[in-house]
Amino acid sequence: MSLALKLLGKLRWLLRSSTLRLALMLSAIFAIGFAIAIFVALTLGEDANERRVDASLSALAGATELEDMTEDRPGMILRSTDDLRGLPKRFQRSVQRGGGTVHLEREFRGSEVWRVLVTEDSEGTSVLVAVSLEDTEETQALLAGFLWITAAIVVALTLVVGLITGLLAQRRLSRIGDTLGLLAAGDLAARTGHLRPKDDLDDVARQLDVTAAELERLVTQTRHLSASIAHDLRTPLARLRAQLEMLPKGDARGAALEEASRLSDIFDTIMRVARIEAAQGTDGFETVDVAELLEDVAEIFGPVVEDDGKSLTLDLVDAGQVQADRKMLFQAIANLIQNALVHGGAQITLFAAGRSFGVADNGAGVDPAQYSEIIKPMVRLDAARTRDGSGLGLALVRAVADRHSARLELSKHQPSGLRVTLNFANL
Repeated sequence: MSLALKLLGKLRWLLRSSTLRLALMLSAIFAIGFAIAIFVALTLGEDANERRVDASLSALAGATELEDMTEDRPGMILRSTDDLRGLPKRFQRSVQRGGGTVHLEREFRGSEVWRVLVTEDSEGTSVLVAVSLEDTEETQALLAGFLWITAAIVVALTLVVGLITGLLAQRRLSRIGDTLGLLAAGDLAARTGHLRPKDDLDDVARQLDVTAAELERLVTQTRHLSASIAHDLRTPLARLRAQLEMLPKGDARGAALEEASRLSDIFDTIMRVARIEAAQGTDGFETVDVAELLEDVAEIFGPVVEDDGKSLTLDLVDAGQVQADRKMLFQAIANLIQNALVHGGAQITLFAAGRSFGVADNGAGVDPAQYSEIIKPMVRLDAARTRDGSGLGLALVRAVADRHSARLELSKHQPSGLRVTLNFANL
């Protein structure tokens, strides 16, 4: 079964290959052109041969007196048009038409093909002149067979060369496509490895490697910069917090300490996002039971949600298993719950269906036009500016989804609210 699937996959790849389709198309055009050329050449050759035979027959009849002909010669007939005794009826019909090529169903005097001409002898008597074309037909058939065999060989060689050329080009295109796929999946170190510029495909591959190298440099620099800023600011922030704790107790001191804690949490989140985005491969991945994961999250965060005057429920439908970093998934779900606590309604639901799971709430929801914006770092909707938050919660969830090559899907929750799903179903 696996072999059949592999063969089917190869067939699909061949059907989707533009280079192979181009090679097949050019081979087909070449074959059709070759066939037309051979057909035209054989037809014109046959017409030219018939004209040559007719000219020879006319010259022969003009140089001969019918009275001198006592009997037919081998392979040739010369008679008066009034004396057609013993000749097949097709000869007689040909005489009525003024001559032509006669094809007999059986051999007549050792030949099945005759060329008939109605003309005059040297005395002006209307005569029938016919000559066997058996040798000419054999030559024509031999020539036609040689041309068709040559055409078949040339077309086959053209097809083979086209397929080989197409396969080589497709292999390079596949390597470019695989490299782009790895880059899209977050592996910024992926390269095609083409070093020698032989043609335009190698130029494209080399340019892709140059672009990927520059992209890796810029992304790495940005990640290091954000992480360095966050790390460097934590130290003076910790000192500021220590100094605030030394102040006399009061509302001002408490507010300042709370704000310092919020800033520290923001910097911690920035560093976590940077670490997640910088990670590659599947190190730390394990088989995670989705139902067990969500039950653990509900057990830990259920009391927190209840203290906030809201409820947390589980909706598990045939929850499956995924290959993932359990701590990252736990952190992503925790961020979604925190987001629902701040911006959602009174009912928060942890749901799972197969290999898809996430968090839904019954709050006011988000305009679908804003879905692509709220998952960006430090982006907050205007309505959320009056509430606590840093705009990093969904950004961290997106980083976790990208780390696992899962799809982060935002949608409306019925009858109201926001539904955020981590979809591992198509992996």
